[in-house]
Amino acid sequence: MATMFGTSRFRAVGSAAGLALIATLATACEPKGPTRAASDAVVSDVADKGAAWPLLLAHCLRSPACDPMSDFGDGAGEASNGVGSVVWFVQARDKVGEGGQDYGAKAELSLLGVRGVGGKAGRPLTIDELPDNLGGARAKRSTLTIDYRAPSGTLEPYSLQIISPFLTGIAKGVDEAKLEIVGAEGVLFSATAGGMAAAETPVNGGYKAPDAMVFYASQNIRDEPLPKLLTALAEGESLSLRLKAADGETMLQDALYADGYVAALEQASAALNDAGIATPIVERCAPLMGKDDAFWRAATIVPASTVCDPRLTDQRR
Repeated sequence: MATMFGTSRFRAVGSAAGLALIATLATACEPKGPTRAASDAVVSDVADKGAAWPLLLAHCLRSPACDPMSDFGDGAGEASNGVGSVVWFVQARDKVGEGGQDYGAKAELSLLGVRGVGGKAGRPLTIDELPDNLGGARAKRSTLTIDYRAPSGTLEPYSLQIISPFLTGIAKGVDEAKLEIVGAEGVLFSATAGGMAAAETPVNGGYKAPDAMVFYASQNIRDEPLPKLLTALAEGESLSLRLKAADGETMLQDALYADGYVAALEQASAALNDAGIATPIVERCAPLMGKDDAFWRAATIVPASTVCDPRLTDQRR
């Protein structure tokens, strides 16, 4: 598992934006074939790779800290799922591995915006401009994540992080923007978001991608609480994300939906208390492989095994 985004916004953005290449140019005119990602290793010893890989990839993509191009592990000590419009990802205390700075188990609850539009100061990449690798899904989405920790066994909100999709059309020299999260009660969070150049990743099998940037903001909400934002999330509000240049022109507008937030937090907490979380995901899911939609609609699944549900969000409604 890649290291979680830290307090340094630029180091954090680097983790989100540093997507590995799977295609490079061998010469100026002849593209080299795609190379294998390091994440192949997560199913190297699995008999049914075709069934296991989609589950593990979906699991990784639920965490803003997981690089799907890396050898992100077998999922032992972890669980994840989606409830409504919210995705959650947890790691048991021993999996977090922070050494002396031990804040207990970790849960990340994320709202994902995938319909962002731009303005005069920038815009998200189009589908045919996205990176040709497993991180392409992340490059097109806005992500608002609340990190919870359990120093005393109960999950408590610790930090907020917001990551933009890859944005192009940004004026040269711009390295920050005004970020706002807006709900029914007005502005719930505002900050200056730091920006970094996105990795230059080929698209469409070798074409040069447009220059792009990623913007990031975070806050320690344990010491600087955001009660109105947390209330809006708990009430399942629809929120607006706004990113603007210094002159007020729009770089990004996106919608973030919080329906299912409370249920997601409850499910995440239950997964951390499920002894089955210690088992690698493929082993955990083996008895559930191949089950149809009717099974998943009727079955009661133990919390740590909800990661085994292969259905897309829309199929669960």
